[in-house]
Amino acid sequence: MYEKDTIIAPISSVSGGSVSLIRISGIDAINISDVFFPTLDITEKKGGTFYFTKFISNRSDIVDEVMVYVFKGPKSYTGEDVIEISCHGNVFIVEEILQNYLSAGCRIAKPGEFSQRAFLNGKMDLTQAEAVADIIASKSKSAVKNSLQALEGKLSEKVSSLKQYLIDIGSLLELGLDFSEEDIEIVSNEQLKTTLIKTLSEITILLNSFSNSRQFQKGIEVLIAGKPNVGKSSLMNALLEKDRVIVSHIPGTTRDHIHEDIIIDDTLIRLIDTAGIRFTKDQIEAEGVNKTKRFLNTADIILAIFDISKEIENDDEEIINHITKEMKDRAIFVGNKNDKKTNEETVETLKKYSDIMVSVSAKNDNNIDELRKIIASHITKENNHDPEHIVISNERHFNILNTVKNQISTTIDSFDNEPGHEFIAMDIRAAINTLSEITGEITTDDILNNIFSNFCIGK
Repeated sequence: MYEKDTIIAPISSVSGGSVSLIRISGIDAINISDVFFPTLDITEKKGGTFYFTKFISNRSDIVDEVMVYVFKGPKSYTGEDVIEISCHGNVFIVEEILQNYLSAGCRIAKPGEFSQRAFLNGKMDLTQAEAVADIIASKSKSAVKNSLQALEGKLSEKVSSLKQYLIDIGSLLELGLDFSEEDIEIVSNEQLKTTLIKTLSEITILLNSFSNSRQFQKGIEVLIAGKPNVGKSSLMNALLEKDRVIVSHIPGTTRDHIHEDIIIDDTLIRLIDTAGIRFTKDQIEAEGVNKTKRFLNTADIILAIFDISKEIENDDEEIINHITKEMKDRAIFVGNKNDKKTNEETVETLKKYSDIMVSVSAKNDNNIDELRKIIASHITKENNHDPEHIVISNERHFNILNTVKNQISTTIDSFDNEPGHEFIAMDIRAAINTLSEITGEITTDDILNNIFSNFCIGK
């Protein structure tokens, strides 16, 4: 349900920056604001203008010197009258402005309510509204670019083209049904099948893009795994270029996982340092080891680290066998401690089991840059789609497209039984309606509330 009252919320960080931005949107946004800027007479100002002035509270106190931006509907983000106030980035100033507006009849905007109003007022479709949240949440440059494409309407255009295939063929079907008694074939089963197969092929390409794109939307998890005391924590510190993890010669120092974020190749990387993998009677350490094994199953990239100054031991062999059997394509073998005398047999064993093995000294930062390049090459390999192609990164879009794929596949399979055109027409109408859910042409209040409730306040 569209509540046409007047809402307010900060649309930037409340503290931590030099400037904060507050948005007011709704039927009374301009009239309420006029009270706080008595020297401006905002009600008479044109939309798309901005002014430097003082914010005067309802107690006639000067709260701050601010910039005021005036937007008049429908030429605003929400399609309503909008006032935006740029004030100093002080939490007390922001709170004072908010409280003045609340006492004047505004209410705090719900999460995503500004974007929801933009959608309901026809300023953007649902894919574009979701792209606003996706841009903010993106963990790589490629994810930002993909979300910007959606915001520009590229995904909507693709969905529209898929719908048009179905609408065109469906229209011919409906026309044929009107002339069914006159024995005139408007469209053949072969034409129908060809169009449906083409549509299905394009939907499948979109669906196949989902897995990789999700990684770059949420960031890449890089797990550092190995037996105790091979230099996992030292390697993490070397990659971070700072001391984040306690380094000790006592095996088992890291008993739980520790994570830090860095950027490699324009992508947010979450480095995860884990408990060493070994057999142990220590119950707490054993739980940490079990957690490491669970991380191995979900990590995007695994840095399997070994001490190449020593012989391969049983715990090393267990790690090698587990990784090469289950997750070789995600693993990079790292031979650590090359600042010491190297055990050539250990190096040859690691090269035998891994296509990629890099020798480093985490302690002395030797060859760490080379390791970063190898990690970057893995990221690039996963992100090798054409930047001009539409990529699906939103789970709701994926689920809807998957439903349409199943609907069309079922229709194509039914041709073997020579179904009547009236049944095929029903199937095509159902697929068109399902596709319309992506852009929000067909939706419900429950779906909208669920989507926009996942936005942050102020968006």
